Amino acid sequence: MVRDFIDSSGFLEKPNVEIIKPNPLSKDLLERIHSLEYIQKVKRISETGEGDIDIDTPGFKGLWENALITNGATVTGVEAILEGRVNHFYTPTGGFHHANYNTGGGFCIFNDIAASVHRLLDAGFKRILIADFDVHHGNGTQSYFDKDPRVMMISFHEDPEWLYPHEGYIHEIGEGPGKGYNINMHFPLDAGDAVYRYAFDRLVPPLVNFYRPEFILFLPGFDAHYRDPLAHLNLTTHMIRYVAEYIHNAAHKWCGGKLGVVSGGGYHPDTFRWGIGEVMSVITGHEYSAPTQNPPFEDDEETWEIVRKNVKEVEDLVFPLHNLVPHD
Repeated sequence: MVRDFIDSSGFLEKPNVEIIKPNPLSKDLLERIHSLEYIQKVKRISETGEGDIDIDTPGFKGLWENALITNGATVTGVEAILEGRVNHFYTPTGGFHHANYNTGGGFCIFNDIAASVHRLLDAGFKRILIADFDVHHGNGTQSYFDKDPRVMMISFHEDPEWLYPHEGYIHEIGEGPGKGYNINMHFPLDAGDAVYRYAFDRLVPPLVNFYRPEFILFLPGFDAHYRDPLAHLNLTTHMIRYVAEYIHNAAHKWCGGKLGVVSGGGYHPDTFRWGIGEVMSVITGHEYSAPTQNPPFEDDEETWEIVRKNVKEVEDLVFPLHNLVPHD
């Protein structure tokens, strides 16, 4: 579906766009990000087609090969940037941020973000930004790096009280040397573009400019759209593009353009395609505009009150750790 959409939208005709054949995730990286016991479990399920990764993540025959190639695609993109072949990559099958060392879940088998970060650390990168705007908190990814200041993770997501994986509260700011490098900002039900942009503008630029990342991995958050059936936020693709434009500019400002984009979630076919079109437009420079959208709600005063309170809490917890001054 994604390939057909990108093709029909004209992106594959552009001189600065190419398709790179993905390689499977390497044994070395796989065994660094997941336990041998869990790896063997995935193999068994894949061979027999019996059993589940988790209650929401059913097994099937061929699961092993599928997971290796979809996760390997993200690392292949990283390799292409390290080789100087491209500045940016986009993979529609990446963003498996719920998988952790011992388990999968949330439709995620292996964690391609963790694998990519390890590859970048091996290459000598010391400041890697994970900009995770998926509507579901990236709990698996957080579990790998919340003690490591070489990785900053900024996650904007729906309130964990209401949405899977029920993690990613504001007070989760990292531990030990990584304290202050794990930033969680969550939103109440029905939060829309206005409050989201307010929170983004208050939190993200100061943190990114402080951190000066050398490489950015970006999950745009297509499932935060108001038409998505698995969540309850109220965004449009205008906000998705706004976030993508900032992240893209930040990559050029701080990283020499080193930017990897992975789809993450997105469970309405139309809005998934529209979001991809907007992000592809941003990172390629080629024109695309999603259809007009009319969300069912505007941000009311109660929503504003909750978001202002949450933003202030994030600022008060994190900013002083980096000598940043919170807003009044």
